[in-house]
Amino acid sequence: DQVREGAAAMGEALGAGLRSASETPLNQPLGPHRRFDWLDMDLAEVKHVKDVLGGTVNDVVLATVAGALRRFLSLRRVAVDDLLIRANVPVSIRRRDQRGTLGNRIALFMPELPVAEADPLERLAGVRDAMARLKESRQAVGAEVLAAVSEWTSATLLSAAVRVATRGRPYNLVVTNVPGPQQPLHLLEARMLTCYPAVNLLPMQGLGVALFSYAGTLFWGFTADLDQLPDLPVFVRAVHESFEALEAAAAEMEERVRSIRAEG
Repeated sequence: DQVREGAAAMGEALGAGLRSASETPLNQPLGPHRRFDWLDMDLAEVKHVKDVLGGTVNDVVLATVAGALRRFLSLRRVAVDDLLIRANVPVSIRRRDQRGTLGNRIALFMPELPVAEADPLERLAGVRDAMARLKESRQAVGAEVLAAVSEWTSATLLSAAVRVATRGRPYNLVVTNVPGPQQPLHLLEARMLTCYPAVNLLPMQGLGVALFSYAGTLFWGFTADLDQLPDLPVFVRAVHESFEALEAAAAEMEERVRSIRAEG
């Protein structure tokens, strides 16, 4: 029964990548040139939005990316209401009793980003629902089985499987968020001030978004194919504006709660 359940779960985890996401201007053949840009956010402000509106920090990040994609693709005159956009979101599946052990324990979830949703609150709700469904589905179990299989599968076989999976455009971009130390780090007497992460681009994937939290700041790193995104700073600005919309929604909700309490 355990073998049958594990096989079914692994099939669901792999099958999720067989349904193609929409083709967008961000999913064209890669050229040889890259562009990198970055953005800083106050981690306390991100957590405040999370506390007021619900969800996790990663939910707020994904909702912010969804809003930015809506703004950016709309400027490219893409019909965003008809798109199926997925993100490849690495999620740690390391249990508490595995803390401190060597190796990665990562599941690759592929939630649909609600790019068609114009309201920032509804976008966040859509992300929360999508991530909750994935965590409760067989994909979470299947990811653990795949993680175990990868420990004894040859690197050649594993890389071949990855190449086959990415040909079908299972997702449009990677969004990876890694929590880092919140105390300042030093090399001798030199304090590390910033840390902008970068993610490699896979075939037909012209944009990658990576985040790293450190010493009270959420650092965003954007890696792009230069030919597909010569206007990468426009997307970075869209990320900032998308988060501002969530902040405004959180402030409005707080004001509404205060009014209700005052009336009561």
